[in-house]
Amino acid sequence: MTTKTQSIVAAIAATLTGAGISVREDTEALFSFETKPCIVVDCGDEICQPVVGSMVYWDLTVTLMIGADGPVPKLAPEPTRAAAHAALYVDRTLGGLAIDISIGQVNRAIDVENPAAGITQATYLVKYRALEGVV
Repeated sequence: MTTKTQSIVAAIAATLTGAGISVREDTEALFSFETKPCIVVDCGDEICQPVVGSMVYWDLTVTLMIGADGPVPKLAPEPTRAAAHAALYVDRTLGGLAIDISIGQVNRAIDVENPAAGITQATYLVKYRALEGVV
């Protein structure tokens, strides 16, 4: 059985892939010298909001970890981040799986082992609902 969370994360990955962005499954790709630019979709925490009728409303955190090389490492992931953001905002309901998706905090860093590589983490909040008792 696939949970709603799994379906949402899969929809995000499919949306990014459909936009021509390289999506990887593990963080090793972010630090690899060969596979940039790329994104790893990291499923974060969920917070349950009060139950309304028979529906439970959830806030799911999803972080896009973006790795790219460039002359200004902290800004190297920016074109990929912009493309990912634009792709996700085409349908903020992810095909009806979510109520809305919105951008949160963006963090930037440089890979200590590969100083030409920038690693950006863009956090999104996905609001969705499910029947009470169903995950």
